[in-house]
Amino acid sequence: MTLLHYLAETPTKELKRAYNSDKGYLFFDISVFNVGVSIFIKCTDTYKEINQKTWNGCNFYLENDSTTKYYIEQELNNRKNNI
Repeated sequence: MTLLHYLAETPTKELKRAYNSDKGYLFFDISVFNVGVSIFIKCTDTYKEINQKTWNGCNFYLENDSTTKYYIEQELNNRKNNI
């Protein structure tokens, strides 16, 4: 999946919190179930390497820069326009 797919699946509350964050990184904590997906974004200034032995294949860090904020803003605008 691409970043745009993950953003589309992320709850609006999480996207707004990440967009307004001044922290340097966003950690996407993704849990996949047989009936759906749960995405929580943790805003942090600390980048940690993900342990490859316990990695679920979905979680990732993303730098919270202007490009990231642009894509989050576009997703929030898409949701607002689709209501």
